Amino acid sequence: MVTIKKSTVKKFIFAILIILALYFSYTFFFGASYPDINTPKPIFGNPDASVKILEFSDIQCPACKAAHPTVQRIREEYKDSISFEYYHYPLRAIHPYAQKAAEAVECANDQGKFFEYIDAAFTQSPSLQKNNLKIIASRLGLDTEKFNACLDSGAKAKAVEGNLRLGDVKGVRGTPTFYINGKPLDNWEYTSFKAAIDRELR
Repeated sequence: MVTIKKSTVKKFIFAILIILALYFSYTFFFGASYPDINTPKPIFGNPDASVKILEFSDIQCPACKAAHPTVQRIREEYKDSISFEYYHYPLRAIHPYAQKAAEAVECANDQGKFFEYIDAAFTQSPSLQKNNLKIIASRLGLDTEKFNACLDSGAKAKAVEGNLRLGDVKGVRGTPTFYINGKPLDNWEYTSFKAAIDRELR
């Protein structure tokens, strides 16, 4: 028969109580304040479309900014013929504002302005200091009190980290990276992008 010391039992119970206290504290301060912390990522176009496009991007990245007008043109041209999803892949080692810019997009998503914020942020890039991120939110007509609290708290850091990990799993090595029906796009110049989509639509 195994005998367990009372002191060991007490330590175990104490550890459980600490874990529970931390859990409920987190839920109270973050879950209650940010009920939409897990707001689903919006899809542009038709979720059931036969052509599914994924973009992994960094808002401070010059190449991503250069590619963005092509992305906007593709979205406008194909509309419900495609399903387009945007994922964050901030290159934090070389772009000091990329992480917070990505978090800002997710804070805007809580208020239904995901793609609108991305478009505005790319226009502002690379000047993406936190104050500028808040100015963008104001210009978009967001509730700035909620947006600023979300951004300052780091409430969306885990959402961005999840995007990064997904990109790593898919083999993303740089930005922008696009996948069309699971196949990497070799060239994001407009004619190549369009040709790749048209091949999938046949």
